[in-house]
Amino acid sequence: MPEYDNVLYEKREHVAIITLNNPERLNSLSIGLKEDIEAAMMHAANDRDVRAIIWTGSGRAFSAGANMGGRGDEGFKRDPREQGLMGNYLAAEEYREWGVRWQSAVSQPIIGAINGYCLGRGFEYALHSDILIASERAAFGAPEIRHGSIAATRLPFFVSAQWAKRIILTGDHVSAETAERIGLVVDVVPHEKLMDAAFSLAQRFAHIPPFAVRFNKRMIDGTLEAMGMNSALSYSSMVDAIGHATAREQPGVRVTDGVDLDKIRQEEGTGAFIKARDKPFGPSPHL
Repeated sequence: MPEYDNVLYEKREHVAIITLNNPERLNSLSIGLKEDIEAAMMHAANDRDVRAIIWTGSGRAFSAGANMGGRGDEGFKRDPREQGLMGNYLAAEEYREWGVRWQSAVSQPIIGAINGYCLGRGFEYALHSDILIASERAAFGAPEIRHGSIAATRLPFFVSAQWAKRIILTGDHVSAETAERIGLVVDVVPHEKLMDAAFSLAQRFAHIPPFAVRFNKRMIDGTLEAMGMNSALSYSSMVDAIGHATAREQPGVRVTDGVDLDKIRQEEGTGAFIKARDKPFGPSPHL
């Protein structure tokens, strides 16, 4: 079995299980973790004995999102030329291309077993699954809008446009129960039964001739492409780049009600930043 620094990899009965394994940081997406996810997923995709893939998180989160604290990215430096608008665009395009590559390169069904917090970029990663199953403890959301960030999202292809706007334009959390009701996940199970439920579904896929799974999955993905999914993601890459570059070059656009969140983060740290960001909204509501 391959070994990685930031994920656990297991194979059982034609099913690969990838577990994000940085529970102390709620599996926040450091560059190292992202690289290991990519490597593990491609290893499973290229293993002809693997007929379904499950990915999940260790601890209290699938992933709480981007690695805002900076830990785990030491030694990774972006080229100084890739700054401002161009740097943001390249980063957004890199993410879009990664998603498109998964769509074409991973022929097996990907089951996201969402064990806890699934927020921000972690939420977006989960949306690259074919099917989501949630623990009753799961909570979904895109809270980054609260500090002026832009969501380059696949969410409108999972739920209605109304629900996508309700979730993204408020940053509110979505409970597992509501996620099932709006079609974001296909099933909610007791927390201790999450992996059993995911594995049981994966085994059902494993009983189907692999070529039939490959072509039927590709047919459904092709339908989403015909509906404009990849064009929408290209557009959102541009919007994401412009939004982040604007915020960097004009910091004042992120000041809301006199609160300078960037200054709080620089002077008091990430914890104080998140507390100040979410304070006007009260305790995180679970829709």
